[in-house]
Amino acid sequence: MKKLIVIGVFITNTIFSQSYKDGVSIVQYSAPFVIEAELSLNTFRNHNTHTFYLDKNPKIFNKENIKSLPTICLYNNGELILKIESGISLKLPENSKNKIEKEIDKLLINKF
Repeated sequence: MKKLIVIGVFITNTIFSQSYKDGVSIVQYSAPFVIEAELSLNTFRNHNTHTFYLDKNPKIFNKENIKSLPTICLYNNGELILKIESGISLKLPENSKNKIEKEIDKLLINKF
C-alpha cells in the first residue's frame, strides 16, 4: 500500500510539474508581501497562466531557482524562454508586459 501511495504522489507531482509549463505558459512567482508589484496576467488569457506564492508552493520556487519576487517566466512546452526578475525595489521592470508579448509573438510566428 505504501508503494502505491508513493507512486501516486510521484505521478501527481510529475503531471503537475509539467502542466504549468505546457504550451505557451506565463508563470508568475510571487509572495503576499509583493502583491502590489505583480503583473496582471489577464492580458495573456489565451495562454496558460499561473501564479505561485512562496508561502504555498516553496518547492516550486526552489526547483525553478527563483531568487527575486516577483519573477515572471515564459515557457514554451517546458522550455524557459524568458525570465523577468524584480530588482532590489521588488518591482518588475515597466516594460515587462511588452517583453513577454514580443516573445510570445516570436513563438507563435515560429510555430508555423
